[in-house]
Amino acid sequence: REISAVTGNPLKVPPIKLTEAGNRVEESVAVRIEDADLCPRYTARVVRGVKIGPRPDWLKSMLEKVGIRSISNVVDATNYVMLEVGQPLHAFDYHLLAKAGGDACPTIVIRRAAEGEKFTTLDGQERKLNSQMLLIADETKAVALAGVMGGQNSEINPNTSDVLIESA
Repeated sequence: REISAVTGNPLKVPPIKLTEAGNRVEESVAVRIEDADLCPRYTARVVRGVKIGPRPDWLKSMLEKVGIRSISNVVDATNYVMLEVGQPLHAFDYHLLAKAGGDACPTIVIRRAAEGEKFTTLDGQERKLNSQMLLIADETKAVALAGVMGGQNSEINPNTSDVLIESA
């Protein structure tokens, strides 16, 4: 995108082909936006039956060339898509998202942080937040600092089998 803008050459956007199968996403996760000023749109997909493992060498190399640390096949795929189409994505371990009460599925809540709320990001840093910051949360806890970094409490790990992929 940057090279196209600087050189005036046409941008080549890869075609997107999506094949849906199984249940509708609404049967697996609900979304509630509490602050539409900071996040007017939030979409999610659930991908089931993933196997966390090594990523292809070409993908690891490509990410490292642009300064992104290679982590796992699933996380690297979200980072690659972000670079390819310019849309940040984040993957959560679906089974680490809390369900409230008797709910059949988790609810993702997009909300402002409470003044002084604490949140531990993927890099292990505990962050003290303020009310100007936007969080992605489930019904019981924050799971990502919106547009910045996910949380340790919902990260993709070797036992992850189902993934919630978000795009805001």
